[in-house]
Formats: sequence, structure tokens, C-alpha cells
Amino acid sequence: MNGRRRATSGMIVAIVAVLAVLLGGSPALGTTPRVEGTRVCGKTESTPVAGGRYEVQNNVWGADTRQCITAFDVGFVVDPAEHHKTDEPAAYPSMVWGCNYGNCTRDTPFPKRITELAGLRSSWAVSVPPTGDYNVAYDLWMDPTPRRNGRPTGLELMIWLKNTPRVQPIGSKKAEVTIGGTTWDVWLGAIDLPTITYVRQQPTLEVTDLPLDRFVADAQDRGLAKPEWYMTSVQAGFEPWIGGSGLTTRSFSATL
Repeated sequence: MNGRRRATSGMIVAIVAVLAVLLGGSPALGTTPRVEGTRVCGKTESTPVAGGRYEVQNNVWGADTRQCITAFDVGFVVDPAEHHKTDEPAAYPSMVWGCNYGNCTRDTPFPKRITELAGLRSSWAVSVPPTGDYNVAYDLWMDPTPRRNGRPTGLELMIWLKNTPRVQPIGSKKAEVTIGGTTWDVWLGAIDLPTITYVRQQPTLEVTDLPLDRFVADAQDRGLAKPEWYMTSVQAGFEPWIGGSGLTTRSFSATL
């Protein structure tokens, strides 16, 4: 990503701050948490966390309104976010594991053939504000080649854990599927590439060992992902449409 900034010694304070939040039982809905860390405000700016294992990106791709994030070792806080879109997301502030527009996280296994993703799991906990329009979503990208630069051209696979009522995926609902003991609505659509979106019927703000590989396998069974393709990255974040301040990743991990 353009305009990358490196983490500073403020990260140590961030770890202490976020541990205090987690141990104290941060509310799911409430005011923006006060944390210290690396502040990122550029539209395409990002910063590494967790020793470079993950990257946190601001990623204001759909608007010119202001947004900043504060990244700490296990997540980030969005503050401020002054969006007011009604037709599409304004941004996708998110954690990134893998390769994204030429920036690959440290020791990443990606790009990786989608037939070699057995055991791909992720745990993620978030907090959300009481107002605004947004979703809480994973974004998994696939490409016919082991792409490290530019935008993947194969498939975008999204997993929505929660969304406000006015926000819905691209396309239309086509099916239901049970993955990880939970029922998901399956939406299919496309703008410049096919997109499959799994929307959790029972919204949640936290998942543990979510089997990402099973979502990829389902997309492959539906003929949308080709076995010879590669996954280029796993991303987890928010798509704010209106507002967005206070959206918080409290903790994140992904393993393969």
C-alpha cells in the first residue's frame, strides 16, 4: 500500500491499554475506546502490527470523507470516521494477513493454492458503536495466479458476522449453508469480479477458530473458485457506510 508508516514505541503502551480493555470487559456497544498506538489517517496508509505478522490498513477507497485509525498490537480503533454514503461502503479499515497491493506481511504463507488451505482458521473479537451503518466482515481474495501486486481478479469471498439493517451484500440471496455449526445466507453478485458473501443469520461480535477453509471449499463446490487458483490474503475489518467512529478490532489472529 502507498504511504506506509512503521510502528513506533507507542505500541508498548498500546498493548497495556488493550489488555486493560479486554480484562475489564469492554462493552460491545459504546463509546470509542481510548487506546495508544500508531495513528494512520492517509486514505491508503497502513502500518504493521504484531511484529509484522499483520498489517492494519485505513483503506478509504469509496469516499473523500475523513477517517483515521489507531493500530495496536492485536487490533485497531476507527476514530474519527465521518462518512455518509448511501449506495456503497466508504472504506474497509482492516487487518491484513498475506499480500495486498505489493505489500506482503512477514512470513506469510500467501499466495497459497486454495486446495492447500486445510486448517485455515481465524479468531476475531470486535466492538461496535451504537449508531451508524456498517458491516463486520472478513474479505478473502483469490486469483488465478500467485499474485502479490495489484487487485486480485478471480473471486472476492466475504464473511459477514454482523451488519446494520440498511447494509446488504452485492447481488442477491441464493442459498443457505451451515458452516462451523452456524447457518449462513449465501449471496452472489458481481461488479468487476464475482463476489460471494456469507451472511451470518445470528449476528455475532466474536468468533473463535472460524473455519475459513470451509467457506473456500463451499465456494469451490459452487463453481466460483477454481482448484488451481491462489488465495492472496485474509482480511478482517469493517465497511462503514454512515459514521464509523468507534468500530474496534479488540483482537485478531489467523493461522494455517
